[in-house]
Amino acid sequence: MAVSMHDVARAAGVSQRTVSNVVNDYAYVRPETRRRVLEAMEELGYVPNAAARSLRRSRTGLIAFVVPDFRARIFADLAGLVVREAEALGHRVLIEVTDSDRERELQVLSGGRNQLTDGAIMMALSLRPQDGRRRRAGYPLVLMGDHVLEGVHHVAIPNREASLAVVRHLAGSGRRRLMLLGHGPHGSETARTRLNGFLAGLAEAGLPADEALMVAADWSRARGRQAIEEHIDSGRPLPDAIFAMNDSLALGALRALRERGVLVPQEVALVGFDDVEEARYSTPSLTSVSPDLEAMAAHAVAMLHEQITGKPSGREPHLTVDFHLRIRESSQ
Repeated sequence: MAVSMHDVARAAGVSQRTVSNVVNDYAYVRPETRRRVLEAMEELGYVPNAAARSLRRSRTGLIAFVVPDFRARIFADLAGLVVREAEALGHRVLIEVTDSDRERELQVLSGGRNQLTDGAIMMALSLRPQDGRRRRAGYPLVLMGDHVLEGVHHVAIPNREASLAVVRHLAGSGRRRLMLLGHGPHGSETARTRLNGFLAGLAEAGLPADEALMVAADWSRARGRQAIEEHIDSGRPLPDAIFAMNDSLALGALRALRERGVLVPQEVALVGFDDVEEARYSTPSLTSVSPDLEAMAAHAVAMLHEQITGKPSGREPHLTVDFHLRIRESSQ
């Protein structure tokens, strides 16, 4: 017997109207009430009637692109590319922001969000390998980034290899004291793989991994600036090169170095990651890892399209795109 809205309301201890408000994502529902309703829906396996009709009769033509936030420019760049690729295949794109919240990312997996979309492409920062079992059966899904879940298609950036290339570049130009900026609180798989590449590069070059030069920082311009200011003010010796885990950190660090009279690259070389547009227009222009975002978007949308249409092309379910290290004034 099909689960009804009445069943969900009774299990959650709320009215049917409240369940309807949660299903339709109305804003004026208390967080605790919303949580109880969503848990009851998941426990009972409830699928709203509108979604069920859509799945039975036809596709909606909508797909979701789920990102952590738009503070990092790379997410905005990818969104534009995903929209372009999706429209070329006849899909419209609904953008959703999770703020890296684990529960929101799990709701995408379980089908609790975006119930009227035909599938989703998600950049997740908080998922764990065992979360694959939470995926709603039959819901087309592609992950972007370093997270890999069993049975889920995936497109990755070669973070470890790119970070290794950065260290080779810096060590090859004679830099011996390398700082890693952004290690620590960010805590994502992306941060861990970039750290692994950095450490592998140090070992390859015969350079020490100095804990004093492994600087924790959230991935923002403000925190990059603050971290470098604090290091300079502490009186500790400056590194002769900084590898920032993203361009936001690098641009913040660049501002701090210039304000404190430190010459870039003469005294300190600086490298970022993502190759956002601002990297090409900063002073000095910023050396940065440039992942192939166009290929990333194209592969992800094609993978999702194949799942939605049921017409596989033989494409591998796990792909890693290429990258280039764009060497500019900040490290020459």
